[in-house]
Amino acid sequence: MRTQADYFMHRSHTEAIRSIQSTHPAAAAVHQELCLLYIGRALAALLEPRASR
Repeated sequence: MRTQADYFMHRSHTEAIRSIQSTHPAAAAVHQELCLLYIGRALAALLEPRASR
């Protein structure tokens, strides 16, 4: 079973690859921003169980 953090890390990885492969600077910037947003969500998901202690 995949956790929420796993999902967000996978999406971040996918967006990073799309950013690198983009041929247009605007598209690369959008994918980079999505990558950063997903990694932030992944980090938050990893910290959630600890916050409830």
